[in-house]
Amino acid sequence: MTSKYSIVTSDLTVKALQDSGYKSTAHAIAELIDNGLEAEADLVELFVVEGTEHNGHRSRYRVEKIAVLDNGHGMDPETLRQSLRFGAGTRQQRKGIGRFGVGLPNSSISQCNRVDVWSWTNGPENALHTYLDLSEIAKGLEEVPEPKPEPVPEEWQALSEGL
Repeated sequence: MTSKYSIVTSDLTVKALQDSGYKSTAHAIAELIDNGLEAEADLVELFVVEGTEHNGHRSRYRVEKIAVLDNGHGMDPETLRQSLRFGAGTRQQRKGIGRFGVGLPNSSISQCNRVDVWSWTNGPENALHTYLDLSEIAKGLEEVPEPKPEPVPEEWQALSEGL
């Protein structure tokens, strides 16, 4: 019987990456903003949606969703899919924060268990969507899902001034 000895195991490697690399949520968001600026965006919007968590007699606010939207040049389907691969960056020159192809997936999963990415070149209603979901990776998913046509969610379109 022949065993495979891949250099990395996807579920444990992604979990390790999730627990490393970013000092704070602010640093992770800075990576996403930098991506927009490198895509020649002249407008980058940050939205934070809070929810209330009730436990006993106390309530506390908790961040439920974070969105970073920009009006950069957008990504074609191949680039969009590559953007969520670890180590598949397209910017090897040191212009902005990142250069090793881990910024988008690593900054995102350092803060959450699922990251959704929409990109478009012809309006947000004509966007392509793909994602990374750590629970799916733990169950054996080894490829970034192929981007599918899906409009940017209405909640983000309604909040945005720049889409």
